[in-house]
Amino acid sequence: MSALAATASRMLASSQNQAIGTAVARQQIAAEKAVAGLVAETAQGAASGPPAPAGQGQRVDLRV
Repeated sequence: MSALAATASRMLASSQNQAIGTAVARQQIAAEKAVAGLVAETAQGAASGPPAPAGQGQRVDLRV
């Protein structure tokens, strides 16, 4: 009976570790999606901002 209890205990611990790993992975994916959403929102806001002044971006200033 002791061996059976030990096996059952190991199986339960393994199952619990797997559930925790899955939860952590889901949380990380959700965080990455949130960051991607913020980046997209910021990029969209910058694209719809005021136009650049005339002539901007047409010359490169190499002076230091």
